[in-house]
Amino acid sequence: MHFPPGRLPARRRFFLSVLAAWVAGAAGCGGGGGNDAGGSAQAKPVATWAAVLSDLQEDVRFLNIPAPARRAFQNETLRQTAQVSLGGDQFRIQFANPYGKAPLPLARVRAALSTGPGSVDVATDVAVTFQGQASVSIPPGGQVWSDAVSIRVPDGGAVAVSAYVRDAADAFSAHRYANVVHHVGPGDLSSAAAMPLGAENQITASYWMSAIDVFRTTPARVVVAFGDSLTDGNGSTLGANRRYPDLLSARLRPGMAGAPVSVVNAGLGGNRWLHDRFGPRGVDRFRRDVLAMTGVTDVIIQMGINDIGFQQAWTPDEKAVPADLMASLSSAVAAAQAAGVRVYLGTLTPFKGHVYFSEQGEQMRQAVNQWIRANTQVAGVFDFDAAVRDPVEPERILAAYRDEDHLHLNDLGYARLAEIIALDRFR
Repeated sequence: MHFPPGRLPARRRFFLSVLAAWVAGAAGCGGGGGNDAGGSAQAKPVATWAAVLSDLQEDVRFLNIPAPARRAFQNETLRQTAQVSLGGDQFRIQFANPYGKAPLPLARVRAALSTGPGSVDVATDVAVTFQGQASVSIPPGGQVWSDAVSIRVPDGGAVAVSAYVRDAADAFSAHRYANVVHHVGPGDLSSAAAMPLGAENQITASYWMSAIDVFRTTPARVVVAFGDSLTDGNGSTLGANRRYPDLLSARLRPGMAGAPVSVVNAGLGGNRWLHDRFGPRGVDRFRRDVLAMTGVTDVIIQMGINDIGFQQAWTPDEKAVPADLMASLSSAVAAAQAAGVRVYLGTLTPFKGHVYFSEQGEQMRQAVNQWIRANTQVAGVFDFDAAVRDPVEPERILAAYRDEDHLHLNDLGYARLAEIIALDRFR
């Protein structure tokens, strides 16, 4: 069925465009630079980094979250740094405008290896093109892949992508809690060796850049971590790449036997299974952010704590009961398995001490975890709850592992999650 572009909601247009790109990729057509790099029939794209975009215009005032500091960019360069999981000789970059009110005009985009905050190795600096063109305009609800970018990136390496925005571009399509430090400066600094480092030049959200695929000539497994802020890494050291998917990727990297493994983060802070806000609800975005990931072979799912807690403290009309969460998990498991993707479930971690904790919510968490542990339909269960709970008071995260809000983890806590994942599951 075809919809007039002016009538279809932006979110649905974005979902359809992602699905179309996925189908095209499966057929060998690819997007932007195509599925093959440099004309080689053997180099295929593999997901190596992702940032889930949501709408910064959403009403989140119930959490006293202020309006976004950025509503637009104009005559500025935004340099964003991404630490990839697997490296290679070439990669491609996806930009998207799912929630923009106007076309997203990128006048110039360049990429280079990052050498530190805001700085790049100018010897590796190259232009990023889109179907051979230096600039691109992405319509509301649209997305585009770049052509193949020829830079040798090591496994676990950091790529800096600099986008010069000459004409005004709204800043609504973003990853709100990116847990990184990006840099912005006046004018065209896309080829500059370093960006201004003042506080006014630093931003902690990511804009428009939604994925990076690396081209590989040998098979690779792609593990997608799907979840909320606990997958997104809230509470870990800002800009240090200490989220549990980062740490799992680092554990899998040395001495890999068999196919290399890419671990891609599809976490979205505040996300829930059943209700929109902080991105589309999980039952909708699972297909977009997991099954449409390039080359996905495995998924780790850990989500549901916000469904439990939000209704207790902030959104009483947006209900969820354990049966709803189990049904949502079952639906995601079935969809993944139908696509040939192996599924692993993670139990929900403790949250006593957090503002939305309640005894009723704790009972819900225990019911969901009991169902997860007993699940025999999936490839495995990672008991994140048991890994980080306080043995004396298991409704709480152990003090050594928890962030000050009693919901999120600190660096040690995220390291603990990565540590309990058996690496032979992915080798």
